[in-house]
Amino acid sequence: MPTLEAAEKVTGATRYVGDLLVPNMAHAKVLRSPLPHARVLSIDAAEARAAPGVVCVLTRDEVRAAGIEPVYGFVYRDAPLVALDKVRYQGDIVAVVVAEDAAAAEAAAELIEVDYEELPAVMDVEAALADGAPLVHESFSPIAPELRPIEGTNVCHRAHIARGDVEAGFREAYRVYEDTFTAPPVQHCALDLHACIASIEDGAITVWTNCQSPFPLQRELQRIFKMDARVIVPYVGGGFGSKSRDRLECVVTAAAQLAGRPVRLVLTQEETFQTFIRPAYHGTIKTGVRADGTIVARHVRFTIDVGGYAISGARSANNTLKVATGPYRIPNVLVECDAVYTNKPPSAPYRGLPTTQHTMAYETQLDRIARDLGIDPVELRMRNLVVDGDVHITGDLLRSTHAKECLEAAAAGIDWGTPSTPPETPSKLRGKGVSCTIKYTLTPPTRMSENGAAISLGEDGIFEVRIGTVNIGQGSDTTMAQFAADGLGVGLERIRVVHSDTALVPVDSSTTASRSTYHMGNAVLDAASKLTAETLAVASHLLERDAGDLALGPDGVEAPDGPTLAYDELVRRSGGPLSALGECVVGGTYTAPDGTEYPIASTFWSFASAAAEVEVDTDTGEVRVLRMGAASNVGKAVNPDSVRTQLEGGLGMELGPTLFERLVWDEGGQLLTAALMDYPLPTMETSPTYRPEIVEHPFEGGPFGAKGMGEIGSVITPAAVLNAVYDATGVMFHEVPLLPHKVLEALEAL
Repeated sequence: MPTLEAAEKVTGATRYVGDLLVPNMAHAKVLRSPLPHARVLSIDAAEARAAPGVVCVLTRDEVRAAGIEPVYGFVYRDAPLVALDKVRYQGDIVAVVVAEDAAAAEAAAELIEVDYEELPAVMDVEAALADGAPLVHESFSPIAPELRPIEGTNVCHRAHIARGDVEAGFREAYRVYEDTFTAPPVQHCALDLHACIASIEDGAITVWTNCQSPFPLQRELQRIFKMDARVIVPYVGGGFGSKSRDRLECVVTAAAQLAGRPVRLVLTQEETFQTFIRPAYHGTIKTGVRADGTIVARHVRFTIDVGGYAISGARSANNTLKVATGPYRIPNVLVECDAVYTNKPPSAPYRGLPTTQHTMAYETQLDRIARDLGIDPVELRMRNLVVDGDVHITGDLLRSTHAKECLEAAAAGIDWGTPSTPPETPSKLRGKGVSCTIKYTLTPPTRMSENGAAISLGEDGIFEVRIGTVNIGQGSDTTMAQFAADGLGVGLERIRVVHSDTALVPVDSSTTASRSTYHMGNAVLDAASKLTAETLAVASHLLERDAGDLALGPDGVEAPDGPTLAYDELVRRSGGPLSALGECVVGGTYTAPDGTEYPIASTFWSFASAAAEVEVDTDTGEVRVLRMGAASNVGKAVNPDSVRTQLEGGLGMELGPTLFERLVWDEGGQLLTAALMDYPLPTMETSPTYRPEIVEHPFEGGPFGAKGMGEIGSVITPAAVLNAVYDATGVMFHEVPLLPHKVLEALEAL
């Protein structure tokens, strides 16, 4: 079925944060650092404050005088509201100007004089890890217990995970392969620009924002400002992780407190490039195999560039330790990572964290192994893919895998095993490639309720579903309406969804990590079950019938041999609305049928495969993706059309970073690709023919057997394309994007 908000979106009626107006609202613009690393010696904002239309100017002096907490962060409390002592990347916020209109604020910001003492900058991980490297932060402030910084360095987190004896595995191996892979930073480029409106009235904060995590943001606002806070998130026009954590909201709230009136800040597209980015990745993977291709050992060592602030980037690196070795049976594994500060903008999740880059590394190397051993790439994967009952590196018992079925379906999408149609000219080469992956979802270390959902039956006879899940274009309102309707036994016309207002909906952890369908879906079903029981109990009293003889029907409570009690009448006669609160409890341990207990490092594991057919122009170096097959085990497809389009969207989005997207800084730390004129994005012209397939095997514990899948399409794309280029040209590429001049250089080196 179409998404509930489809008609409003295609007619332009949907209102995003940038469309909202609040009475007496002023407008903000920020002054950003022109330098990647510098000490802030002085700030003179007197001329700006006297400029026409200016309400106030927020600098470090006002922040300190306000008596509020000056820094924020989700797992690392290291980001100041505005620069306090130093700036740590080009674009770091130094001051906020509030004026009657945005033009006046922008003009006044240019009048602020800042005296900087420029410091040496570290613009990549290699420089940041060098002996004697300048320190981006002189001290560390992690608040997540699993994060372990290395004092006196730029390493804000170092960790490893292991199983078996990796060195013994390499000694046992027939052959050992070692490769290094890299990927540059890229931008999320959501259509909906970062925006926020903050208001303080009667000692309470109200924030309208497009943040994907309203409740964690609410807690951070309350911690910083020591007052109650309400966070309202309307529809969001794409997030992809760039809006997963607070970035502007605390800054704008401080400006609103100083101004004494509501303040709105809407970033330009150029400013989004200086807000959150996908981090640079560098990884070395060493794999030992037997002569038949069976993998016996794997060692992965990777670094993640978290940028100037580790707001959530350090945890992103840590969380992918568990998936870096891939969806394969490997008895001996070791994964090590460093999350490293540099003088780049802070990093944020990007549709699967570094899982995408890990997949690129182990899947591209696997094709090298297949070619060297003379084994078909699909067959080599089939020999090694995990199956139900295998134990993962985390100690989890894997369930609902069906990874082999995903691979078969994806490969069929490009007619694997059938030679490609010859290209039109001899200068063009065609090839095919596949990839497989495993992905986790955010899961607490101990058993707990991660989120809640509420359903109430009102006097209008409508069931109102209240959820914290943020609608970022993934169709969550529709999915939750389907869960509620089926759980209650009513039609969708009886369902109204209210989302993402912390004053109206129960607590939810975040809309991240492809988790909402499972977590919020279970909470909705729990609420539906409880409300059904309550409604039947009330109807039983009103109708003087046993509750077991009654059932919820399309228009009211039905008895087998009597009239229907309409829902609106039931509420009026009962004296008021009926409601129920549901929750989803996750984490802890899982007890297998044989009684063995296993930890739950991920509520569910996702498995997917992609297959690509490409054409490489040996004259120009251009790589064109002709068609892509893909398949994911989603447990149960609640809305099959939505699942397929989500899968397609992930494939198409990731073609950009695979073929041409990258952020580039010069030696002085200035971003050279700060606008869409300099930063190409995928278009219809670059889009291949897609064949997305759904693999359905209901997952025990999931709502109607469903799992999440929102990010998986992006994760499987680069490796499939690189392997197809490898098949076409015989050149194995170790980095993305596949820029034409890089392709030509590699071909000429053959």
